[in-house]
Amino acid sequence: MKYSIKKIGIIQNAPLPGDFSNNLRAIVQGYRECLDHGADIVVAPAAALCGLEPQSLATRSSFLAQTQAALESLSRELGHAPLILAAYTVTINDEDLYIGMIGEDDMANDTWMQKDRRIVLTPYLLEKDCVTEVTDGETIEINDRLFYIDTNDRDMLPDTGPDFMVRLPCTPWFGGAAKDDYEIRAWEASMVGCTVICCRPVGTAGGNIYGGGSGVYSLEGEILQRLPYFEVANKVIDITRSPQARNLPEEAELMSSALERGVRDNVRNNGFTGVCLPLDHENAPLLAAISIKALGAANVCGISFDPENTLSDKLGISCFRPNFQPLESAALTALGGEENKALLERLRTTIAMSHAESRGLMLCSPLARRQIMLGEFSMYGLSGGLLAPLGNLYDVDLYLLSEYYAEQFDNIFGSLTEPPHGTTNRIIHELADLNTAPSVLLDAEHNYLFKENDVRIIQRKLLASALKRTQLPIILHADAPDQQLRFPVSHRLND
Repeated sequence: MKYSIKKIGIIQNAPLPGDFSNNLRAIVQGYRECLDHGADIVVAPAAALCGLEPQSLATRSSFLAQTQAALESLSRELGHAPLILAAYTVTINDEDLYIGMIGEDDMANDTWMQKDRRIVLTPYLLEKDCVTEVTDGETIEINDRLFYIDTNDRDMLPDTGPDFMVRLPCTPWFGGAAKDDYEIRAWEASMVGCTVICCRPVGTAGGNIYGGGSGVYSLEGEILQRLPYFEVANKVIDITRSPQARNLPEEAELMSSALERGVRDNVRNNGFTGVCLPLDHENAPLLAAISIKALGAANVCGISFDPENTLSDKLGISCFRPNFQPLESAALTALGGEENKALLERLRTTIAMSHAESRGLMLCSPLARRQIMLGEFSMYGLSGGLLAPLGNLYDVDLYLLSEYYAEQFDNIFGSLTEPPHGTTNRIIHELADLNTAPSVLLDAEHNYLFKENDVRIIQRKLLASALKRTQLPIILHADAPDQQLRFPVSHRLND
């Protein structure tokens, strides 16, 4: 079969929100690299120009102008190969009505625009000195071939059979996403009988992690080639070659790479030089292992109030050991000699945060999912900091990651045993993630999934700790988008 398009270039960049100049530079560099390797057409991720999750920028009057200027500048840099990407555009509700009422010239200055506007991803076809906006989910002709371009991850197929299907999703990564993406793209290719190109960005925005893993799938639904996960990369893929067996990485490897990427991006994007970690917590070994792999041991500093803690020596990182005894004695004296664990926890966090700020480090909280949901921390205590890398992980996730890192870090995890709190974690998952009402977990039709006493205790703790969760740092999400929690969680738990 003769192909007019044989080699497809894929740019997998890490766009920063609003950083049009650097994002543009990365695309141009990737495009030229693909061109040098013979690409007939190049595909870049959605939001490659204006960055990940730029919703907060949509209300700025310069947003559309910058996007359009960047698209035009990019088109002038192109060679013979067309470029497909997506960019955010702004749509306005009831636009015709408002224009008729106030006039088109007054639209840009009116406050109603900021209230009634929303941003949507729109595909673009860029050729030399030419920018063409494409209707999302439509088929267009490029170099005598039909391309179906869609910015969604939905399972919608074109009405007519195109030669190429281009997916430009901008959805966050989550545990199991790699397998889902592989199965969906392979199914699409075999159902439509065309080559499927899926291009995803990498990076971190807020607590969401974007995983990359872009790839091209053959007409039979076999993976031709996949770009690495969580890494910036440019690749030219020859679709005339035979598919190669490319197994997906293990889930623990993907999860660790995602967390490392999240830590690295949050540190660098916010101008910090490294991280500061509390080493006296039970999750400290895992948090330290992730941070060292992400930033290097030289950029990780520990803080410990236990003179017998040797974790920093095992890891080869610096450790700050403050003289806490005088402050602890003064606090106990102020309380009439009565020990108060919450106060001591807050004092330690205050010292840790002050030390981190003085060194330009980002203080990380060691809290994990179960501890956060049950309120097993003091406000302004262990929840203090700017980032909680483990905040979305249950005990079983911590266990699997600890096993994975134990092969790379000797003698820091001790003897690993099966994770405790299995029932507690499952109840939290049902109530908080799956939105299951407590009464359903006790329904006789469900064979009494859990003991009533266990469910009611956790239900009360979830309610009682709702306000405490409002002051948490950024949490790296590692679950499906439809299960990502928006704190606090207290709705429909009173049944």
